[in-house]
Amino acid sequence: MTKPGFQREWLALLCTGLATACLGQHIHIAAGAESGASGSRLFFSNGFLYDVDSYGGITPACIYMEEGDPLYPGMYQTSASFIALPSSPWTGGPTPFAAEPGSYIEMIIRSVAGPAGGEIAFWEENEEATQTTRRFGLRSGEQGGTNRFNLSEGVTFPEYDPFGHIHGRRFTANKSGLYTVGVQLIDTSTLGPGGGPFHSPSLTNYFYFQAGLEISQVKMTNGSFGVRFGSRGFRNYFLEATDALPAVKWEPLGAIIGAAHSDLHWLEDARATNDMRFYRIREVPQ
Repeated sequence: MTKPGFQREWLALLCTGLATACLGQHIHIAAGAESGASGSRLFFSNGFLYDVDSYGGITPACIYMEEGDPLYPGMYQTSASFIALPSSPWTGGPTPFAAEPGSYIEMIIRSVAGPAGGEIAFWEENEEATQTTRRFGLRSGEQGGTNRFNLSEGVTFPEYDPFGHIHGRRFTANKSGLYTVGVQLIDTSTLGPGGGPFHSPSLTNYFYFQAGLEISQVKMTNGSFGVRFGSRGFRNYFLEATDALPAVKWEPLGAIIGAAHSDLHWLEDARATNDMRFYRIREVPQ
């Protein structure tokens, strides 16, 4: 039986100017309502493109968290944005699935699962993006979280609009690895029927957050060995192996040619029959 060893390799890419490799990581996940009926449920109108069940759950999307931002030293971070759809022309609407005028959408971080000792935290930056404020964090294994933040901006003139598109927010992770984050939308307005909210809370939605290049899962079956890892957009990935370290030569086994988004992939060694074998995932820019 193969006894797999691991070596991880990172290749740095310097992003400058308006390189699409930088811009491709900034995604927007939009909150709205299933209908305009009183009591209708909130939901993410494009959440199916980003949640753990996206792409049939085979190569689901992940929110990739980068290293090296001087505002978040020693941490992995992402500027992926959760936004609220506009319901009036004053904010770019009305858009399909926008929540009712007068509603106010907030998001709760309900749970985090991930590497032992890991934590997902939520931060806000000042307007100049020179200072950061940590709002709260949730550690791996915690459930039933109640910390929340607003997606709506509180637009009241000339109409009450649930719209919100707030930048200068970051999610961070203190350890590399794959996290599963559960979030829920709630309407905290008091302009609905009986002085309560217009909409009922969403179901809990789960999203993968991938902090750095990390093998998150391995599997062995009948002489084959597979590794699962989270990729980032505009990168290519190669699974390579060697029978001894230091390696004279790395054997190429498979490749993932990256797309414009981040997702989870499996790569496999179909002939893992050696007594000892070492593997690495190599990342290169497109």
